Amino acid sequence: MKIYGAEVGMLATNCYFAVNEELGEGVIVDPGADCDAILRMAEQAKAKITAILLTHGHSDHIGALNELRKATGAPVYISAGDEPCLAKADVNLSFFIGYAIKCEPAEHIVKDGDMLELAGMQFKVLATPGHTKGGVCYYLEADGVMFVGDTIFCESIGRTDLPGGSYKELLQSIKSKILPLSDDVKLLPGHGPSTTVGWERRRNPFLQ
Repeated sequence: MKIYGAEVGMLATNCYFAVNEELGEGVIVDPGADCDAILRMAEQAKAKITAILLTHGHSDHIGALNELRKATGAPVYISAGDEPCLAKADVNLSFFIGYAIKCEPAEHIVKDGDMLELAGMQFKVLATPGHTKGGVCYYLEADGVMFVGDTIFCESIGRTDLPGGSYKELLQSIKSKILPLSDDVKLLPGHGPSTTVGWERRRNPFLQ
């Protein structure tokens, strides 16, 4: 398994492409903007995009979703709590970027504990509400990697002052779903550099 990344959009959102090199297939996580850049990632990886995972429904994480679906036909996965973001510009907060984003419903609704077999890889769904009502993380346990969206960042956490946010709930999500994992589990956030569970356990001021 190899992970490619591209920083896309005005808010420098991290879009990831997890690739099963043996199959030549991969999964996009959070296509925030710039469909062309995302397709170039797939071209570089020489892999077909077979699924699109959304950690949550904010506009900076779904901005290229319409174009990417059209280009690839890949099905979309999102939680029930954030699924309304796809169709409603006021809920996905796309007014922040100056135009309304509206997407078709997702093909698949995920919930806590689901195991998704995609491109020959197993993604475990972990519900981590707090940044949004339906925020989730996707854990590739076999590879020790987790896509955490805006749940946690390197030495920080996702903002909780937007609609559906809860500081108390976010801290509980992190402490119950992320911190129990091994120190060496790599965390790939929606913004900024990657980090590890151990680093955040010791250095994140919000978790002390």
